[in-house]
Amino acid sequence: MGFRQNQVRRLKEELMSRFVGGDDILDTLVLNQLHRRSTTLIRAPRGTGKSTLMLLILRALCGDDMVVVSGASEVKRGEVIGRLHIPSLEKDGVERVLWAAFTKARGKGLDEVNRLNPYTTANIHHMMQFGEVWAYGQRAQVGDYVIVANENPMDPTTFVHPPPFYDRFDICVFLRSLTLREKFHLQSLLEKYEGDIVSSMPQVISFDEVAEIRREVQEVELSPELMGAINIIVRDFQVCIRGRDHSELKPPALCEGCHFTREVCSRLKEPPSERAVVVLTQLAKAKVWLEGKCEVEDLLEFALWVLPHRITLVNVRSMVGDLKDLLKRERAKMSDREVRREWPILNRLYKEFDRALYQHAKEIAMEDMVFAEELRALEEAWVQEGRLRKDETVGAIVDWK
Repeated sequence: MGFRQNQVRRLKEELMSRFVGGDDILDTLVLNQLHRRSTTLIRAPRGTGKSTLMLLILRALCGDDMVVVSGASEVKRGEVIGRLHIPSLEKDGVERVLWAAFTKARGKGLDEVNRLNPYTTANIHHMMQFGEVWAYGQRAQVGDYVIVANENPMDPTTFVHPPPFYDRFDICVFLRSLTLREKFHLQSLLEKYEGDIVSSMPQVISFDEVAEIRREVQEVELSPELMGAINIIVRDFQVCIRGRDHSELKPPALCEGCHFTREVCSRLKEPPSERAVVVLTQLAKAKVWLEGKCEVEDLLEFALWVLPHRITLVNVRSMVGDLKDLLKRERAKMSDREVRREWPILNRLYKEFDRALYQHAKEIAMEDMVFAEELRALEEAWVQEGRLRKDETVGAIVDWK
């Protein structure tokens, strides 16, 4: 076990020794800090410790080099991005921008981000998207950082921020209220740290060491099988044979009469973006770097926190509970694919047309939409080559549009 891996393990131990009720999310939270410009969103009702967890992470990685902006106060752009240096303007007629401490700090906290005004949020969105900030016609590059935000979406003073803003957060974790046992544990921690848990948190890793860890994680190469699993998981949550991406109709109206109404797709109104693939890849690399391996089961566990802020469900009772149910279906689907040897079959068909194997593939396509999508691409080439008639294809059997 390397020195830097031990540092990351100590980071988790320090978090666990101070935070109660987050055992199921801390692994993913820690892994998510191991790539450049990491962004984390914590969603929870009031009083569940989301601000405390945010501060613990920032202090552990950035020490005092951190600034927290609160949506509960009337934050202006000048406090978050930058403001004009008035003496330079009055004396020399030069517009010089004083970049805000939030812009320059390595650790950036957004407390109650849902209460930030839309104009300020738009500037932060631009920073997360392009790694730069603009003010008064001037631009500044923003280096590596850690952003941790929290919000209570049920707060009546919430602003409705656009989905692309939330899509910029790598993961979104949910906190819950504490059990009776956990309440007693929290009381003992408050006594131990004299009521100030956050101040007791040391800087576990210097930011220079964080940068080196992130460089090592980025250089990790994932196996083709694992990369394939990442893409398949995300595609299962995106694919729609009726073109949901460009259709004015959305499920359930779009699903009326569709062959795949029992699939995950029928539960999704809006699918995840390609950033879900990027984040799952980053988490998988961090897992391999830290523990030497990453399994498909790990990917499905990561997906619970990578997808909730990137998808819209048709009916929502509990986002975490509903998503767990969909990922349970995904586990079963991936198991079925192995039994049916779908990808070896598809690989053989990529290389050459085999009518007997193709007939078998058509049967599989009736049960698996992603497989059907790939088979249809092959069918189009085979029809042009005269190997198939159009009325023999999967598209002639399934209502594709």
